[in-house]
Parts: sequence; structure tokens; C-alpha cells
Amino acid sequence: MLAVTLVGGCGDAGQTAPATSQAAVPARPGATGAPPAAGAVPESGEECPATGNARRFAKTRFALHAGLALGAFYRYIYKPLRSGGFNAGADKRKRTFVKAAVAGAFALHELKVAKRFATANPTLCKGVQAVSDSFSELTGKLRNGTATEADLEAGKDAFDALKQNAARSGYDFKEREITVPSTR
Repeated sequence: MLAVTLVGGCGDAGQTAPATSQAAVPARPGATGAPPAAGAVPESGEECPATGNARRFAKTRFALHAGLALGAFYRYIYKPLRSGGFNAGADKRKRTFVKAAVAGAFALHELKVAKRFATANPTLCKGVQAVSDSFSELTGKLRNGTATEADLEAGKDAFDALKQNAARSGYDFKEREITVPSTR
């Protein structure tokens, strides 16, 4: 149902947003005089858009993907680490590691998607880079087995800063318990 709503709400792929005027686009060295295509998203390292969304529903889609990443990180990485699920001799330790690895990969992917939507919106563009960098570093340390409590806290602090910035902009994250039906 959610997928149908998102696809239907996002409009037809053939429709494009109105192109911005060339005066609103900042000049870059080596760039041609042609304005960027409608819906073009700045690559990493490029400037944020000056006005308007470069992609349709950028804020909504950003909130969706960032929320999924935050939820996966918190539920499958942060909470088990805090409760000792990764310690030697912990009950179901291997399963906890597998879940954390999958959740880390999922969260990293969702952050990359959220970052693309954030760079399409001037309000969100500036605040996402720190979270993405912090989580990439944490995922690498978890993969190598060198992550410490301080690294985990840095990742959580980056997410908390993102949540606070979003709340100040009027986009509050609300944690909701979701029950998954079992086959038993």
C-alpha cells in the first residue's frame, strides 16, 4: 500500500519540473553556458540549489529514506551494542552480528539515497554531508572490527544532529514501533 501511495504521489516519470532560470544557477568554472536540465541533482562537491526543489517531493522522499536509515541503525546496531549483544558469550551473538551487518548496509544505502534527495533541496543540502561521512566511517570500522564505543556515540550524535536540524525546519522524526507478523 505504501509503495502504491509513493509511486502514485510522486507523479508520472514523463512530467518534469519547470526549469530554473540561468540567473538562479551559480556559475562554475568549466561549465557550459547552458542551464542544467530540470530535475538535475548536484553531484557531491557541487553547490546546493539556490531556490526550489531540483527534484519533485525532495523533502518527503528525504524524510522517508533518512528515517529508514535511522531506524535500522538504532534498532539493529545501537540497541544491541548498548545491551551487550555483540559481547563474547552473548545469547544469539552470531545472529546479532548478521542483523547488524545487513542493517548497516541497508542504512548506508538509504543514507546515500537520502543524500541525493537532500542535495536537490536547498534547506536540506547543507546538513546531510556530516551524517553521511560519519556513518560511512562507522560502517567501515564495524566491518574491520575496530569500532569502539566512541565511534558508535559519534554515529548516534550525527543522527541526533540531523534529527534536531530537521525538527527546527519542521520535519520531525517520530519513532514508531512496528510489528512484523510472524509465520508461526
